[in-house]
Amino acid sequence: MNPKKLMKSVKALSGWRETAFLLALVERSLPNIRLFLESTDRLDVDPEFFPKGFSSLLDSSWQSGVMAPNDESLVLCLDTVAAHFVEDAETAFGAIPCNLGLSLWELALLSALNRDKKRAEEGSQLSITSVTEFLEFSEGEGLDENDLIRLFEKHDLMAREFSFQQELCDILRSADKLSKDLMIQIRTLAHDNDVSNLGISLEEE
Repeated sequence: MNPKKLMKSVKALSGWRETAFLLALVERSLPNIRLFLESTDRLDVDPEFFPKGFSSLLDSSWQSGVMAPNDESLVLCLDTVAAHFVEDAETAFGAIPCNLGLSLWELALLSALNRDKKRAEEGSQLSITSVTEFLEFSEGEGLDENDLIRLFEKHDLMAREFSFQQELCDILRSADKLSKDLMIQIRTLAHDNDVSNLGISLEEE
């Protein structure tokens, strides 16, 4: 892991590359979002606009945010994402990565609506935070602050998160232009066989 190198790479992203970076983080966190919303029967979206549920919502976000910018479609996606945030009163841990993923989604859509404000660094940190929160919850009981830091630094999930973000930055920064093939490459990398940044998968074995 090289946090300084990663942050330098993230800060260098702009325009459609920044939006694509953020949407790739969303794609990677989608299992975290869906797992909690499915468990609480909150996955409903308007079937007229999103016939395949959250998969259609994500496809529409990519299309209107990167491939063929469309503010009207972006606002519809943004309103749909905002409607699924979990209330603070929810005590189940799954609400935390769900809301962090939805926050990432909002950032991605806002970055497409307003290219002038940089949002990639905030999104990068949100994705990293979802991993640290998960590790603290699952493996951090009884650890002091120094032990938690060591846990984060040595854990495979954290190494995987940094590696993914750096590879994503490298691909985007080296791309000469936006293309369908590039988006397929990025989405395939982010999808990672439907395994999230927390190691969660909803696919049946």
